[in-house]
Amino acid sequence: MNPKPKKTALIKRPFLLTFLCIIGFTYTSLFSLLFLIGMLYSTGLSGFMNKYLQIYDLSRLNFFTFSISGFLIFFASFIGVYLMWKMQWLGFYIYSIAAIIFVGMEMIIAGFYLPDLVIHSTFILLFFISFLYVRKRDKAYKKSLKTEESEA
Repeated sequence: MNPKPKKTALIKRPFLLTFLCIIGFTYTSLFSLLFLIGMLYSTGLSGFMNKYLQIYDLSRLNFFTFSISGFLIFFASFIGVYLMWKMQWLGFYIYSIAAIIFVGMEMIIAGFYLPDLVIHSTFILLFFISFLYVRKRDKAYKKSLKTEESEA
């Protein structure tokens, strides 16, 4: 007699989470690239000009600091989206913290900007709803496995 094979099917990622992750990958990678280019530009070209034109500009240092912090925040957001793609809650926490830090940094530097606040809040809310759906579906799946095991 052969024992019944155990069901080990992976739970599929919901469409909303897939859609949000694709948008998140695009958004975070483009902004990471933008801040990386800004960081390289602020040290590369400006450093070259300062060396040969003897211009000292404190705003270059501020721009570099802004660029490196923006790059780190959006790279952390990218890591968060990647972990959410793998359906891990840790990714949601990393993304949420990075988005909150970015909005806070933006408010300190440039003042209140409603569109960014709405965009990041909406993404956090939609990711949270997606993960609640995954958790609910995961519990139902585990419950169905337990009932099948008890019947066998």
